[in-house]
Amino acid sequence: MTRSVIVLLLLVILSGCNAKIAPVETKTDSQDQLLLSVLWYQKSAEMRALYYQCYKNAKEALLKNIASSPKEKPLAVVLDIDETVLDNSPYEGWQILNNSGYSDEAWNNWVTRAEAKALPGAASFTMFADSLGIAVFYVSNRSAGTTVPTLKNLAVEGFACADSSHLFMKETTSSKVARRDMLSLKYNIILLVGDNLGDFDGIFDKRSVALGFNDVDAQKNLFGTKYIVLPNPMYGTWLSELLRSVEGGSNHEKLLKLVEGIK
Repeated sequence: MTRSVIVLLLLVILSGCNAKIAPVETKTDSQDQLLLSVLWYQKSAEMRALYYQCYKNAKEALLKNIASSPKEKPLAVVLDIDETVLDNSPYEGWQILNNSGYSDEAWNNWVTRAEAKALPGAASFTMFADSLGIAVFYVSNRSAGTTVPTLKNLAVEGFACADSSHLFMKETTSSKVARRDMLSLKYNIILLVGDNLGDFDGIFDKRSVALGFNDVDAQKNLFGTKYIVLPNPMYGTWLSELLRSVEGGSNHEKLLKLVEGIK
């Protein structure tokens, strides 16, 4: 299948996503490596099933953790936003169709529209936690300048605690450790939900040693109990670390060098 046919197919598939973004000058770089991941995210029933499954597990874990946690401080759950509670795959679709790499300006244009849809099971989970008296916080690496449209988006999509006192955006660093530590001074965080391992522990912020596999193995008992991981094959620390680890021209060329096949 030629690239022109693929692009035409994607135009039809993504036409319902309303993913037009104001033109931004970015380096032209084929984003074909995103094709299958974005299509899986948008069009596979498996993706929806996984989100429902994860948020069902989150409810069960929350109830267990409530029963076993000390109550000296109020209890809280912390969630990431992008690809955890809100679906931004139309932005990745726009990248593919425009051969555009990531740019802060284009991303912020999308965020400002406040049109991202709630992911399956996400809003009802936050309402469930809130109904139990658990404080619901959102710790996001969206820029602080997009706080207003982010809160609007969360409120429109029916999320609990969609107000400025429950939202912690990125100020100076993408690491979420300091923001979680600040919350921990007043709250006992009994559950964390995210699509990137850095949403749970700062040890996962760098993957230079064994791609973080060893760190995951060391904390394996926390997954499904205190950490709930959502699927995101489109982007993340896992991908940026891979791209930094090899030399090459395009991202496609770099990723080809990392694929392990039958020997």
